[in-house]
Amino acid sequence: MVNFSRLKEKVKLNLKYIATFYYEETTKIIAWWLWNIPFQFFQILFSLLLFKYYALALKGSSFLFEGDYMAYIISGLMLNTYMDASMDVYYSSMVALYHGRIIGFGGISLSRKDYLQMAGISPYIFIFARASWRYLMETIMFILYFIIGAYCFGIKALINFNLNIVIIILLSILACSGIGLISASMYWLAGAYRGVEPIVWFIRILVPLACGVYVPREILPRELKLIGDILPQTYAVNAMRKILLKQSSLNEILDHLMALILQIIMLIPVGILLLKYSLALERKRATAY
Repeated sequence: MVNFSRLKEKVKLNLKYIATFYYEETTKIIAWWLWNIPFQFFQILFSLLLFKYYALALKGSSFLFEGDYMAYIISGLMLNTYMDASMDVYYSSMVALYHGRIIGFGGISLSRKDYLQMAGISPYIFIFARASWRYLMETIMFILYFIIGAYCFGIKALINFNLNIVIIILLSILACSGIGLISASMYWLAGAYRGVEPIVWFIRILVPLACGVYVPREILPRELKLIGDILPQTYAVNAMRKILLKQSSLNEILDHLMALILQIIMLIPVGILLLKYSLALERKRATAY
């Protein structure tokens, strides 16, 4: 009972830390979002118009686009907002932990990691809070894609949004989070605090082409298909399109779901272990920069 009570108090305290982080981010960002949402809306709109007129110019009405080129493109971009965030948010959290200087006195500046350590707050709580906040922000982008696709381009397929899509989104987030955790560990393991993190940098180059976000994988050379086969984005985007554009059931995309689950099982434990080792390595090195 004593242990349960201590656990309960610890959970309440950590939730309080997360709520404080949300409050701070809200006060800083809400004005930014209110100002920027109209710009984001028109940026997405004109980007999609560019795709539409490319398709018209090149007569992009191939059956490979499932009969609707714009629905094909938008469904891939909608889901990729979450997947790209999942690969990026953990590394950016590490940057926020160590690179930012939030307190200074006597010529000495403390990073957010130092401040959290003095306050007795685990860095994992900060990473979780930042990641969950990022997903809330990406949900706004997802909704903007949905609104523009459904109401500006009249894409009826988007109205087929259902619980199966939510399942795909959650699995894709978890699978790409495994990559993101491995990426975050490179902050100290590979010295990625210098700037570019190489793993996600490379994957971001491959995803739009090899995973079929913009073009059908059927027209790709064998080498690019093989690369796409090892990335979770391929299975998530294909599953999303089958449900939205073909009204497929979960049984019909079971192979895609199993591929995502397998990658979750493989990548997340590796990512967690590497991130823990990376944080331990930082403490061992006592690196200052």
